[in-house]
Amino acid sequence: MSGFDYIAMDEKLKPVAKLMLANRFQLAIDRLQQLVADGIFLPEEMWRVDQRFADCYFNLNEVAKAAGLYWHAITHPGSMPYKKQTEFYSNYLFILHYDPCVSRELLRERHLMYDQLCMNAELFPHDPRDPARRHEKIRVGYIAPTFRGNILSFFCTQLMKRYDRDRFEVYLYSMRPGEDELTKKLTSWVTSFHTFQGTELSHEVAQVIYDDQIDILFDPAIHTEGGRTLQVMKYRPAPVQACGIGFMSTSGLGVMDYFLSDVHLDPPGAHDEDFSEELVRLPHSHFCYTPPEVVLTCKKKWHPKPADEGVLFGSFNNFAKINDEILLLWDRILARVPNAKLLLRHSNARKWVIRRVKDRARALGLPMDRLIFEEADSLYFDRYQDVDILLDAYPYVGGGTTCDALLAGVPVITRYSERHGTRFGLSLLANLGLEALAAATDDEYVEKAVALANDRELLTALHGMLTERMQHSPIMDNEGYVRDVEAAYQRMWDDYVAHGVRQRGEKRRIFV
Repeated sequence: MSGFDYIAMDEKLKPVAKLMLANRFQLAIDRLQQLVADGIFLPEEMWRVDQRFADCYFNLNEVAKAAGLYWHAITHPGSMPYKKQTEFYSNYLFILHYDPCVSRELLRERHLMYDQLCMNAELFPHDPRDPARRHEKIRVGYIAPTFRGNILSFFCTQLMKRYDRDRFEVYLYSMRPGEDELTKKLTSWVTSFHTFQGTELSHEVAQVIYDDQIDILFDPAIHTEGGRTLQVMKYRPAPVQACGIGFMSTSGLGVMDYFLSDVHLDPPGAHDEDFSEELVRLPHSHFCYTPPEVVLTCKKKWHPKPADEGVLFGSFNNFAKINDEILLLWDRILARVPNAKLLLRHSNARKWVIRRVKDRARALGLPMDRLIFEEADSLYFDRYQDVDILLDAYPYVGGGTTCDALLAGVPVITRYSERHGTRFGLSLLANLGLEALAAATDDEYVEKAVALANDRELLTALHGMLTERMQHSPIMDNEGYVRDVEAAYQRMWDDYVAHGVRQRGEKRRIFV
């Protein structure tokens, strides 16, 4: 906005920013409310105020308030710069998945609206008849915020390690610098690894990808980290564009052609209306789990407890996923399983986060003497071996934590609905032949957890067989997964060669 003084605005918000950096979010809210009451902000500055409020409320796990403030900031007339608007919109969509009160219909509507922010992009030209852009091997590019040892990278690693080098070339595009041991391995496996500095404009990144003549560009991140990758994809730097794996809903982007799913997440004939893309339903799992090194070095083993000792339930989910509704379900479970306790632990949980969840549990009337709150350490996988049953969060269910638990031999009770993003646990369990541990309602979730806790024989049997079953399941079938995805890539490419680039939002239904 012409005349907007960002330096002056930053000065106004400096005391709030200091409190936020110190993780004193309630005090930051109080200070910000006082500044608003003092009338120091101009109308065109209020979107920045809403942003600070939203960030504070999200860190306090008040996701509904955070989402509402993000939406208010996004729709503030005429004051927010375009780049910030797209970033805030992606953050808003991400936050919606934490809120148990958000309907499938609203989620669909708001995601599909995202494309309206991307209509201004000038698309790169693509012609399947152009001999200068045809190659002996199909060039597949993957674009992500970073390719380091995080859960998103672990779910994608096999696609970059085991690809068929006679048929494909793989190019990686990291949106910001930084490397670790996984980055070094990926660099040695792929055809090309391009790291951007994080200061490039989106169309500059897209130009690099277009100049590399990528045939199929895949975005596993989608709206995570402010949707920066989608802002590159909107220019269509590749003739075929696909996404999936790391986000819980459609991209909503009209020039995204395909969304990678599986038959458990989106059964044939179901959920197509929730996606702007054509769904690619893999026959088993939509991702392949590669365990981090800390998982493989665990030496501890689970042992059944004496009959008079209560079971230990556990939740290793991000504490942001722990809402009042799931806490009340856990309370119902504890009330029906005498002597049981619940361990709450998360790898990134700091003391103030734990304190916040404790306060909410206490306010809801949960038995605090039966809850165990822990700060995580490097031996988190060993701690899985003390847990009898893992209780999944809802509606933002676990992915990596569920995989870790199953590999550790810990059975998981998960809750799902019709929404794609709530069905990750269901898909994982179905791939192990254990869909009976997945619940479609709150009551069923409670009943299944209670029944398993009271069946010590079944519980012992599950702990004895889960690790091996996980290792031999489609979730860890590296070769099979890569072949399934590459077969899908081949069909995408053949369709492009035969019919050209898809029009915005076009679905040709080449996948059933």
